[in-house]
Amino acid sequence: MRIKYLYLLIILITSCTSLSKSKSPSYCSFPENSPYPGGLINYSLNTERKYLEKNLRVKDLEFSICKEQGSPKSLLIPIPLTFEEDRVSIFFSDQLISSIDIESRDYRESRITISNQDFVSPPNAMLERIKEEYSQSISAKNVFNLKKNTSKEMIIPLEGIMSSEYGVKRFINGKPRNRHSGLDIAAAEGSPIFAPLSGKVILAGNFFYKGNVIFIDHGNGLVSSYSHLSKKLVDVNQIITTGDNIGFVGSTGRVTGPHLHWEVYFLGIPINPVIFIKN
Repeated sequence: MRIKYLYLLIILITSCTSLSKSKSPSYCSFPENSPYPGGLINYSLNTERKYLEKNLRVKDLEFSICKEQGSPKSLLIPIPLTFEEDRVSIFFSDQLISSIDIESRDYRESRITISNQDFVSPPNAMLERIKEEYSQSISAKNVFNLKKNTSKEMIIPLEGIMSSEYGVKRFINGKPRNRHSGLDIAAAEGSPIFAPLSGKVILAGNFFYKGNVIFIDHGNGLVSSYSHLSKKLVDVNQIITTGDNIGFVGSTGRVTGPHLHWEVYFLGIPINPVIFIKN
């Protein structure tokens, strides 16, 4: 009788273990599919196709293949905020394998007034500095370091009020400017800012527009930046973990008040940080 019960118990434990494994979330399933300008397409791949990586292409857009245990699982496609097509086509060689509809987004307008005219029309003496800082920013957000099974799930870097969401159509002193490519979180001067995800600091400095700024490489084309800090607590090449205090809220650079300007880039494309926040 005891042997019979032991046999049943082994079957039950084995079944539960198998069930647990089958329900474990896929690393490549996050972030969820968000097919809109400023979002990210997460398309499940048919791994039975041979030479998948060499033959996949997406018209006019950057993409990355997410792998699990060396096997391609999904296609990640960042959609630029300025993308105007109504669908994205995915090809295997010359064969169309999927056409994904792009959802429309109605981003609001934001009109702000900057009293310091140097931040509206910079003097000639500042133009070379601005050009160099822009070049450094472009290089940082396009960094791609391959890492295996690196999490993309982020925590919120700052507790505060969302003062300006991603994608806003900005007007400064009545004139149209570039779209808002990040998320603004307002908080008291000196509030701590935390790393939302582990990574490596690849750029830290004091920029004309961004003020005190930090760029972090999270691996596999995922980079984030933090602007207008009152003080930075990390240096270039420093390895950080999720939740580390990296700096404090400030009002350096071109601002109207103390806040964090948080940007997330994937394959060099600034996309909505919200889609990377788990729960």
